[in-house]
Amino acid sequence: MYGDEKYDDLIRQFEEMLKTNENYFFDVEEFLDIIDGYISLANYNMADKAIEISLSQYPENIDILLYKAELFSLQDKLSKAEVIIKKLKQINAERIEIPMLEAEIYSRKHMHYEAVRALQDALKLPDSNKAEIFEMITVEYMYMEDYQQALQAALKSLQYDDENTMSLYNAVTCYDLLDKHDQAIAFLQNFLQKNPFNEVAWSLLGKKFIDKEEYQKAIDALDYAIAIDDSFLGAYYDKAYAYAQLKLYEQALEFYKLTLEISDPTAFTYYHIARIYEFLNEENKAIKNYLLAIHEDPGHYKSWIKLVQIKIRQKDYNQALELVQKALEVINNQELFELLGEIYWLKKDLLKSIPAYEMSLKLGAGRLPVILKLADLYKQTGELEKFRSLLLEARKQFPDSKEIKNLMQGN
Repeated sequence: MYGDEKYDDLIRQFEEMLKTNENYFFDVEEFLDIIDGYISLANYNMADKAIEISLSQYPENIDILLYKAELFSLQDKLSKAEVIIKKLKQINAERIEIPMLEAEIYSRKHMHYEAVRALQDALKLPDSNKAEIFEMITVEYMYMEDYQQALQAALKSLQYDDENTMSLYNAVTCYDLLDKHDQAIAFLQNFLQKNPFNEVAWSLLGKKFIDKEEYQKAIDALDYAIAIDDSFLGAYYDKAYAYAQLKLYEQALEFYKLTLEISDPTAFTYYHIARIYEFLNEENKAIKNYLLAIHEDPGHYKSWIKLVQIKIRQKDYNQALELVQKALEVINNQELFELLGEIYWLKKDLLKSIPAYEMSLKLGAGRLPVILKLADLYKQTGELEKFRSLLLEARKQFPDSKEIKNLMQGN
């Protein structure tokens, strides 16, 4: 609707009316288009004005009142929305939008049982979209962590519409949350017997085989997904991942690169291409792709970390230091501070190494090797009080560590 010439004329007329305080005539359908347009654009202030003016001309119109209740719901004015819903039930209890909107309000109030009841009421109405309603019931049960009931609702939705992609995803998610992984595979295989050209189901089957580390079976399933839809980006990524797990790095590289032909480049893609080049011992190509990842997303900390680690392996500590300092200008990351501490330690600049390691520990639970190295640095620099304090705190985190025990005993 937005951008349509007729709709744009309606909006211009309506806004001109507001500016001039003149009264223009709009029929109900025109008001509904105006309101719907403003709500779609999240321009709630103008939607509210359109609703109030339209109700002054058509005070009992159910469609306008439904929009008013929807707007209250979107604005989290849930009590006001409920008042309108009660009024609408008295006017026409057969309108499917009423229990659907009532369910949305209950859901926003975290009253998920009540939302399910409202949706069940909607199912009884003659013009109900049962696949959509069962999909919504699935979500409410998932909010309640009742995954068995959620699964049954998702399966019901698919009975009414086997092309409902969200219900297919929800069903597999419920199987996973119920730890019924083999049943998920059996469900997908049975589903595909009836719907052999459903690329999403083939992709989900591929993912399930990846979860089970049955990578060749995953590749076979993903082949079908790609054959059905050769622009199915997720299937390419999953197939590349499966090849990488089989150490078939050239094939993995091929499929990661194919994603660049069917979609815009992302840091995620360049990062994984770089990882494959590392596995192939082609560090220069890995470095190039990590830099491309950072160009796409300067905050992609994993690429910064891998770049620095390569430079450390190459014993190019000055370049590693320059890179980690650039990264820390963009992101505050625990592992990057660990690497900063390690670089200074390798450069034998102990006094600069200490604050870097200290900062890494401030940003999260420390890894044992980092704690031990910092303890050793405290000892070397004579900061014995910090040495003891660090080990006492570390013992709480690693009560079974022999290294901490030996350090505390002076061994």
